[in-house]
Amino acid sequence: MSIKADRWIKQMVQEYRMIEPFVADSVRDGKISYGLSGYGYDIRIADEFKILEYESSVKNLSPAQAAWIAGILDGEGEITYHQTTGTNHGGAYNKNIVEITVVMPHEPTIRLLAQMTGVGYIAGEDLPLDEIHRGPASTWRWRVTRARHVQELLLQVVPYMVTKRSTAYDVLGRTMDLRASMPVVDPKDIDPDLFKDVVGDSCEIPPNAFGLARSLEYIRMPENVMGIVLGKSTYARCGIVTNFTPLEPGWHGYITIEISNTTPFPAKIYANEGIAQVLFFEGDEPCEISYADKKGKYQGQKGIVLPRM
Repeated sequence: MSIKADRWIKQMVQEYRMIEPFVADSVRDGKISYGLSGYGYDIRIADEFKILEYESSVKNLSPAQAAWIAGILDGEGEITYHQTTGTNHGGAYNKNIVEITVVMPHEPTIRLLAQMTGVGYIAGEDLPLDEIHRGPASTWRWRVTRARHVQELLLQVVPYMVTKRSTAYDVLGRTMDLRASMPVVDPKDIDPDLFKDVVGDSCEIPPNAFGLARSLEYIRMPENVMGIVLGKSTYARCGIVTNFTPLEPGWHGYITIEISNTTPFPAKIYANEGIAQVLFFEGDEPCEISYADKKGKYQGQKGIVLPRM
């Protein structure tokens, strides 16, 4: 098995559309370089991102705001916490379902709480993401089920109520574990709600956070060629780490790019510029079963693809 040079890469592009779109030279000119190199090809990053920024993806309340909201909930309404076990993907995997229900006698007050916390509303719009509806006995119920919204209420508002009562109980009277609502990054059952979608010429990944992106180029791997992807030193020298899995023989699609910001500061990623280099290794003979033969789950992927089972 040997690494392939620029002449071979050009030939594969002409015969098999191996890289599309293809830039036949190295582009720099104030940009993070991309295009053909001597023994590889520098791919670009597209202008769409998914950022796992759990702490900053919802509005953070000041202590005064959290205490005021807790006071209203404690004085005029009630808040219950509920956790059950459900199923997902046809019952193949168990999944904890955590929700909070806030019950209050006045609709305007409960909507004000939702808007003040930033929970259950799209910023700048009056569109509920969680359920607000009329309950029994002329009460209004605000049912919060989105993982990041549940955590915000539990970790920012409920502690003020817990301090006053010295403990808190769920709907069945059991002691609440405030950590129970923390989401889990499960490769077998990833929660898309953990990610925030960003589109633009650049994207900032928060400190010590993680994001996903995709290559601008669509890659088609010959059935006797393996691709190895390595991050560019320009980003690596800033503490921005890119991680890739091998491009298997017979695979085709946009490359999903994993980006970790290891620094304590926001990290800027530039769309439509270089992000990594693909090295192509041709085998001595075709493999017995290619990625196409086994109908791999990421075959032909478009956009940014989360883990699949």
